[in-house]
Amino acid sequence: MSKQKNVVLKLLIVAAFLVLLIANSSTIISPIRTKLIDVMSIPLKTLHGLCEISGRIIPFSSLKEENKILRARIDLLNRQLEESKMLTAENQRLKDILGFKNAAAYSTIPAEVIGRDPSNWSNSLIIDKGALQGIKQNKAVISMRGLVGRVLELGRYSGKILLITDPNSKVSSVIQRNRQGGILVGRPDGKCKMIYIALDSDVTRGDRVITAGFGSVFPRGILIGEVEDVGKDPGLLYKYAIVRPSQDMTKLEEVLCIK
Repeated sequence: MSKQKNVVLKLLIVAAFLVLLIANSSTIISPIRTKLIDVMSIPLKTLHGLCEISGRIIPFSSLKEENKILRARIDLLNRQLEESKMLTAENQRLKDILGFKNAAAYSTIPAEVIGRDPSNWSNSLIIDKGALQGIKQNKAVISMRGLVGRVLELGRYSGKILLITDPNSKVSSVIQRNRQGGILVGRPDGKCKMIYIALDSDVTRGDRVITAGFGSVFPRGILIGEVEDVGKDPGLLYKYAIVRPSQDMTKLEEVLCIK
């Protein structure tokens, strides 16, 4: 098919050459020359159109390739920009947690969250530090926002943290404003429930809940969260409070393990 097109194009070029030759010749009778030019006007017009089209197609192909290269470069720059933003954000988080570590009233070891326990995805997590790095079992784990949980299991290079939102978690706690005590237990919905609150307590929505400091696991005064709702179960002689943890457990990336 391309060979036939080449033949046609060559014939058109030859015809155009003859027409130009005839048009510029003074020896050929004028009426004959005029008729020949008229006859060849359509092939000439076709040839002229083909020349214009080829003139457009050639640079268009070049521009298309250049556009492809430029788009690839833009994609690369966008990826580098996103990576730079991520590194900047991570660097700032590490600076913040280091500053918090230095300002804390107790000695801590920073650790990075590297995963979640598949058997208990929503209420436990895995960190990249273990016994060889000084992490101890049944010690509290915090973040810059507040209490996270405690070290449940410990390996040489990693540890498993039981979050305060786990139903198996129990933390002695108090309402910061009125010092009303209770026990904080986890809930499947990612919140906590403070139970054994005295019926005559004036605990209200917005009250801050902190650790009571009983026992050797959780030091006193660590922020746990804020009261969202207060109620009483039928037949029980105490109130309860629904507490929203100050730390969103689904967004944890770094933690501090108390020594």
